Amino acid sequence: MRVLRLDVAYDGTEFHGWQVQPGLRTVQGEIERALAAVLGETVTVKGAGRTDAGVHARGQVASLATASRLPARALAPALNRRLPPDLRVLEAADAAPDFDARHSARARRYGYRLLDADDVLLRRTAWAPRHAPRAAALARATGPLEGEHDFASFRSAGGSEGTPRCLVFRAAWRRWESGLLLDIVADHFLYHMVRTIVGTALAAARRDDPAAAMAAVLAARDRRRGGVTAPPQGLCLEQVFYPADGPA
Repeated sequence: MRVLRLDVAYDGTEFHGWQVQPGLRTVQGEIERALAAVLGETVTVKGAGRTDAGVHARGQVASLATASRLPARALAPALNRRLPPDLRVLEAADAAPDFDARHSARARRYGYRLLDADDVLLRRTAWAPRHAPRAAALARATGPLEGEHDFASFRSAGGSEGTPRCLVFRAAWRRWESGLLLDIVADHFLYHMVRTIVGTALAAARRDDPAAAMAAVLAARDRRRGGVTAPPQGLCLEQVFYPADGPA
């Protein structure tokens, strides 16, 4: 048996998330069907991030074990001929025997895109909030999130249990062509964490002291103190970091 790594990108609009669900179209399900046709065997694919319905990825990583001797360089083209147009395998490579896309990852990077104004051509991949935020206020609101904290105030019900403590390496806003983008990197993320951070940051940005407002929500460790959960279309899994990649 050998282990393969797949680098994957997808438009999540028409998917019910990454993880296989009976009767629903999912990213994992589409990839496993294509792999079965190409490799001639049934395989299970593990993803680095279990993205929700409507969430996109340009840097998803997946891993699988296979007995096939098909050269890795031939796998991506063969899969892409069988995959739908909103899902692509960017690269396939042989990996170490103990490589696991999810458990070997040491950090993940997400981006959340806000629009300055509603745009019919971009609304699949970005969100236009009712009130356009000020960049400086948003930056102050997310500053307190960097470092290691208990992020229970930003975890929605329904996710897997586990420690709510996360180490956030970066939580910064920057301009993109049509609005503002939250660039956030952490060792792991809780269920709906990034989307809740966005909703809370928008609310905090309207306060006299955005940093203090966000710090109070963070310290409360109570989801009821956080803001709304921003819609999924603005969220994209941009990159997954592994030990060999260097600093996040």
